[in-house]
Amino acid sequence: MPQPGDTPQPAVAGKTLAQRQLLFAQQCGCKQVIAHGGGASEDAIALRHAVEKAGMRYQVISNAHALPGAIKDDDSLLIFQPGLLPESRQALELIRAEGDRMLVFSAGPGTAAGFERIDLDRAWGGVMTLPGKWLGQLTSLPEDAAPHAALLRIALQHRLSEARLDDSVLDDGKWQIIRDADSAKRHEAGWMQTHLGKGSLTAPSRWLGSSIAARAGGWLMQRSWAKPGILALSGLLLVGSITAAFYELPVAAFALAALSVPVLEVMLGISKLAVAPFGQITRWPILRKAVDVAILASGVLTIDSLWYRAAFPPFVLFAALFLLDRRPIPAISAPLRDRALIASGLAILSAVLPPEVAFMLVATLVLAAHLLPPAADSG
Repeated sequence: MPQPGDTPQPAVAGKTLAQRQLLFAQQCGCKQVIAHGGGASEDAIALRHAVEKAGMRYQVISNAHALPGAIKDDDSLLIFQPGLLPESRQALELIRAEGDRMLVFSAGPGTAAGFERIDLDRAWGGVMTLPGKWLGQLTSLPEDAAPHAALLRIALQHRLSEARLDDSVLDDGKWQIIRDADSAKRHEAGWMQTHLGKGSLTAPSRWLGSSIAARAGGWLMQRSWAKPGILALSGLLLVGSITAAFYELPVAAFALAALSVPVLEVMLGISKLAVAPFGQITRWPILRKAVDVAILASGVLTIDSLWYRAAFPPFVLFAALFLLDRRPIPAISAPLRDRALIASGLAILSAVLPPEVAFMLVATLVLAAHLLPPAADSG
């Protein structure tokens, strides 16, 4: 931890490296966090809040001699090399395995990536676990010794078990040494793109939402209002869609529904980045169904006929889209899953045709997609 007034820790997508290391420690089952350095800096205070929110204990030490008193002999201590961004699932599984161990790389790629060389064959991988009973040896070292370097020396003296990481882990950006704010900023764009995944033009709304989240996600995640604000905006667009339909304005109704889709995808992209790298968003994607409900309700309200005639074409489209989402389809049909394209098509057709006919035409197109062979059989 930096001292008050020192240069703050580098941050990636709104979280400092210490907070990123905390996420890894949580996945390893750690119960307490011990930080070395200043306890009154903004970074240290932010880490304390994050640790307490995670239900873990927090302690700051100012020198290596204080560490043995904080760890029991039967505890296991997880150590991070300063500046490490630890997000590799392979490394996580190796650390989770039974027994204390040290992660290592081949010496060449490891030292080139900024990890400490051990000998001609290997470099420390930046993370290890040690038994608490070994920590008493720290008191024989100078008080101002760097804890991680001293602990590495102790591990090597005791011939701590090693687990070798694939050198390819260094290539995907999930196991990196980040030394300053400039390198963190350069890494951030690739980090967000990695966790958002590669979008596809066959799903233009998701591609657009992910692209916006990839460019502005780091800034948005630092604003507490961003996610609820974007969610509220998508909700207002859907409410506006149904309101326009109530006043018999079909073009405006479907256009507003179409606009809500990429806005919602931006919110989902930010949600995905907020829980990266180890978390998953499970409940938020159900919000995509709100667009289907809005299109269905707008269709019923804009079709001027008996209730069952007004409800039938929108319900057929609603059911056809629902079933299309549940089956593998060839790439040529994939754009029909994009609700923004569906709603835009309804808006364009409703400008020149009665809404009932617009729904019939769009529903027929979606139903025709069901007649194509599944994706696995296509081609």
